[in-house]
Parts: sequence; structure tokens; C-alpha cells
Amino acid sequence: MLGSVFALASAFFWACAVILFKKSGEVFSPVSLNIYISFVALILVSLTMVILNIPFFPDKPINDWLLLALSGFIGITLADVFFFIALNRLGASLVAIVECLYLPCVIFFSFILLGENLSTNAIIGGLLVLTAVFVGSMKKKEVTKKIVEDKILLSGIMMGSLSMIFLAAGIVMIKELLEHTDIFWATFVRLVAGTLSLLVLILCHPKRSQYFKELKFSKAWIVSFPASVTGNYLALLFWVAGMKYTTASRAAILNQMSTVFIFILAAVFLKEKITVNKSIAILLALTGACLTILG
Repeated sequence: MLGSVFALASAFFWACAVILFKKSGEVFSPVSLNIYISFVALILVSLTMVILNIPFFPDKPINDWLLLALSGFIGITLADVFFFIALNRLGASLVAIVECLYLPCVIFFSFILLGENLSTNAIIGGLLVLTAVFVGSMKKKEVTKKIVEDKILLSGIMMGSLSMIFLAAGIVMIKELLEHTDIFWATFVRLVAGTLSLLVLILCHPKRSQYFKELKFSKAWIVSFPASVTGNYLALLFWVAGMKYTTASRAAILNQMSTVFIFILAAVFLKEKITVNKSIAILLALTGACLTILG
């Protein structure tokens, strides 16, 4: 039950972050935004570890360090860069559709790497949550046709799909390690690896001067800070905790609730209309989440 609560909390905070990230993407490029939020998260996690007296360099096998570092590179550097590119090209609503690939990707990697199997309730719950995502995201036929014909949006879908694949692989590969590892330390190592690899990426990039210029202190920092705290600190910690305390597949089903939370938050804060489709989607998703938790 604890893992389920953490997974749902992660979904909620990530939904908050997506709306904030969309605003941040208007002042930062995807690479600059990624390194900024990674630095903020790294500082916050480090401060938390100091307050809780959690060691930064525990006596752990070198394989643990390397696996977490690889997870950080795949799940933070690669996944987040592709995600922010997709977010800029698609917008929050369409990204929510692409994010539904996260669930089948986690289930696939969990089966291959961990040999996990879902209970009947969890399978039904997962299908209900996925159905909710599609129902809530349905648009008129002419709009959908326009989207398919737009090359920029199609490339955004490809970037978003790659992001979900890397995100799922990055967390499932450390699932067994998390079962006997402190959450904050694991998150710290992943963030360090992700941040360092982003710095290397910027230094080797032909547009490095532009990226460093964007990272200079400005009002953009203020706009992006809430998104960083919500998405790369709170959501990230709860996401890792959810994976630690329940199965990867069950956590992924509950993580997918972020899409439904986006519908609700967009209605509350962005004054977007709650349509009949979205109302049905919310009911389906809540039912699916309940079945998954009980399963």
C-alpha cells in the first residue's frame, strides 16, 4: 500500500510539473532547462541528505554506483532532453497522450528484466487507466488529421516515445537495487550522473555558448524554479520510492494517473473545459487505480 501511495503522489506532482514545465520551455531550450532543473534537484536532495544525516558515500559495491549512474544517464539525461523537446513541439495535452507509452514500456522491461507478472485486478486496472488516457485525449477528427500531417508534431511524438522508453528502462534496471538501497542516496547518484553527462553534452555541443547564456541568472530562473522543485525533486523522489515499495508494473500503472491529474489541474488553473470525454476518463482512471491498489 505504501508503494501505491508514493506512486500516486509522484503522478500528482509530475502533473503539476508538466504544466509548469510548459511555461518554462518558453524561456529555456530543452537542454538548458534539463540541466537547470537537474542542478536544482541535486541541491535539494543534497540538503535533504545533510538534514537527515544520510551519507553521500556509503560503503556500496562499485557495481551499485555504476548501475545507478547508468540509470541516471538513461533516465535523466536522455529521457528528459527528449521529453522537453516533445513538450515544446506538442504541448502538454498531446504529451499526455504520448506519456501513455510509459506503462507498456515498464511492463515490458519488468517482464524481461525482472520476470514480473500482473494480477488480474492490476491488468484490468492498467487497461482502464490506458483507456482513460485515450478517451480523455480524444479530439475532433479534423484536428487529429491536421496533427498527423504536421511534420513538427510527428517528430515531437517520436521524441516523446523515445523519452518514455528511456525513462522506463532507466528505472526498471535499478528496481532490484532499490529494494536494499536508501532512496535519497540512489536519487543523488542518478542526479549527479545525469547532471555531469548534461554538462559534457553542453561542452561538446556547437551551440554551447547559447546554452550557457540561457543559464545565466534571469527571470527565467524564477519561472522554472517551481517546476524544478515539483518535477525533479518531489515527483522524482516519490517515483523512486514507489518503485522501491511495490512492483514496477503496479507503480507504472499508478504513475500513469499523471495524465488524468493533468486534465483536472488544467481545468482548475488554466480554465480548460472539462468535457464529457475527460469526465469519463477521470472516472475510468480512478476505477483503474483502485483496482490496481487492491490487486
